[in-house]
Amino acid sequence: MGVYYEQRPPESDKGPGCLDALVITRVVFELLFWPIAGMLLVFADVAAAFYLFTVHPALALIPVALAGVGLWLVARWDQKRHNPLDPDGRSK
Repeated sequence: MGVYYEQRPPESDKGPGCLDALVITRVVFELLFWPIAGMLLVFADVAAAFYLFTVHPALALIPVALAGVGLWLVARWDQKRHNPLDPDGRSK
């Protein structure tokens, strides 16, 4: 008899929907965008260095110099963001 009269679960017991999946996907992409972009830039820089090295060895210094400048800029940005010392040189 129970086969004919199945009870539906209450509306509050619904599983996660499409909106929940979209929110989780967006959060994951926001977290992974900058690391993946950085990795792709490093791969492009290495590929450019190898290609320019085949053209002329001195040209390979261009992407190496750009990578050095990029690392220096990231270090300066991080130092300003996480500076452990006050402007007068004392620790916090």
